Amino acid sequence: MKKYISFNRLVVFLIAVGYLILAWEIYLQHYDQLNEKKIMWVPIVFGLVSGFLGILITMSFQRVSYYLFVFLMSVSICVGGLGIFLHNRWRGVRFRDFLLYGKPFDFEILTTYTPLLAPSAFVAIGILGIMVAYYFPWYEKKIEDKQS
Repeated sequence: MKKYISFNRLVVFLIAVGYLILAWEIYLQHYDQLNEKKIMWVPIVFGLVSGFLGILITMSFQRVSYYLFVFLMSVSICVGGLGIFLHNRWRGVRFRDFLLYGKPFDFEILTTYTPLLAPSAFVAIGILGIMVAYYFPWYEKKIEDKQS
C-alpha cells in the first residue's frame, strides 16, 4: 500500500522552504545597510527561524506543532506589516500631497527605493498558513463522552 504525504504537511513544508528563500533574498537586498540599521535583521532572523521551525513542524504533526505553526503565521503577518510600514512611511507624504493638495502624482515613488512586494510576502505567507491550518487541521480535539 502506498502512503502519500498529506496536503497540509506538503504546504507547511513549502511554506518553510519559502521562508528560508525569503530570508536569503532579504539578506542580499539589505546587505549594504545591515551594520547601520539593526532593524533590518528582523525579517532575516525571522525567516531563518520560522523556516527551520516549519521544517521541524513538518516532521512532527502534533497538537503542539499545530499551535506553534498558527503562532508563527500570526507573527509573520506582524513582521510583514512592520515591513510594509517601514518600507512605505516616506511614500505617505507624497500620496497625501497628491490626494489632498492636488499636486501631480510622481510615479517614481512606486518604482524606486524600497520595494513594495517584499514585506507583503510575509503577510501573504502568514495568511496562507493560517488558512491551511484552519481548513486542513492536522490536530482536532477529541471529544470523549463521559458516562456517569
